[in-house]
Amino acid sequence: MPRARATWLPLLSQISPQNTDKALAAGQRLRKWVSFEFVLALGIVLLATIVANTVPAKHAIIQNWPYTFRFSLAATWGEESVMLRAWAGIALLLLAGGALAYGRARHWDKKRRIGLPALAAVLALAVGLPPLAIDAYPETYRKTPVPFDTISIANGSTLFAENCVACHGLQGKGNGVLAKTFAKPPVDMLTEPHTAKHTAGDFFHWLTFGIPDTGMPVFADKLSEEERWDVVNFLHAMSRGYQARLMSPRVVPDQPQPSLGPPNFSYTAHDGSSGTLKDFRGQKNVLLVMFSWPASRERMEQLSALNAQLNTANTVLLAVPEDDPDSQEIAQMTAQVPFPVITQGAAEIVRSYTLFRRTLNKPDLLGEGSLPPHLEFLVDRFGYLRARWIPEADGPGWDNTGMLLQQLAQLNREKEILPPPGDHVH
Repeated sequence: MPRARATWLPLLSQISPQNTDKALAAGQRLRKWVSFEFVLALGIVLLATIVANTVPAKHAIIQNWPYTFRFSLAATWGEESVMLRAWAGIALLLLAGGALAYGRARHWDKKRRIGLPALAAVLALAVGLPPLAIDAYPETYRKTPVPFDTISIANGSTLFAENCVACHGLQGKGNGVLAKTFAKPPVDMLTEPHTAKHTAGDFFHWLTFGIPDTGMPVFADKLSEEERWDVVNFLHAMSRGYQARLMSPRVVPDQPQPSLGPPNFSYTAHDGSSGTLKDFRGQKNVLLVMFSWPASRERMEQLSALNAQLNTANTVLLAVPEDDPDSQEIAQMTAQVPFPVITQGAAEIVRSYTLFRRTLNKPDLLGEGSLPPHLEFLVDRFGYLRARWIPEADGPGWDNTGMLLQQLAQLNREKEILPPPGDHVH
């Protein structure tokens, strides 16, 4: 502080009978200021410690979370009691700040000036923070070692069908045949945002150790660590697929959704080309066409005629057969198409991307789920799923060439709004 250096310290260094009172007063002020700075520094260190330990960065690698709790707005906000207590805590914090300012203005004695605001601040934390706390585990912030790709999701889908359907239901809605035998039914992991409210590590912990008093069993002795992460990836894909019901054949300008990062995949096509979906990031949009044969013959002919315009629109088309065609059928499909038809990797792509089949008009929430005979997805050059056309549910759409080219023009006009989607769920 300039005043400490310019006034108080010189007075202390020049003590004499004539200025004793001034020197003592300067010493008292300096002592108070040093005490204040010490408390302020201590508070900053404490705040930094809390932030560093309770709110880790999104990509921080924490193998063992040391606490049994964490604070989460996503998992707690929305409940009336939680919001009331949180707002009450904020009000008490404001009151503490007001009391501090008022005390200084009215020249309260030191005990009242510091004690009352400190008491209000402690009450604010005691009232507002506990409702925002939820259980945490050593694995809560663990980085997922298995990428969010179609191979992992397809494997997770198989494991879910073998181990989880009896309780959680065919589509994860918590309506399995055993659901009614539990005092508390299994949660709805399809339509409720559980993957947004909890970390991937939370789900891994529950799969590993079960959940006491709920019927959720231990899977550590049945599924390998990689298989448990595959199930976690499948649950996230299932949740993202349900969120995609809001998509339509029209791109929402400048609004990529972080929750709609499409699963990456590797492929080999009939023409010998190969690669991954991620290879096109920063370069080209991708029109991913999932088709059945011969039901999609007319659309495939239309796309073949349109392929040159798609290339001009900085877009690559990848076609994926929904069934498992034999060599003769592949020859028929690919006889005149100028774009790659994926032959290796197709089954995993279909199992993963059909999770994105739901629309507002056809939510498809019961039974095993139905596979539309034809689906098309638009992935922008930054890696986000931006639009989707399902002829069976949407009716006319990208069969109108002008409409499809308009959507591509919109994507090509956009700059990078968000960083590319991560390779792992969090």
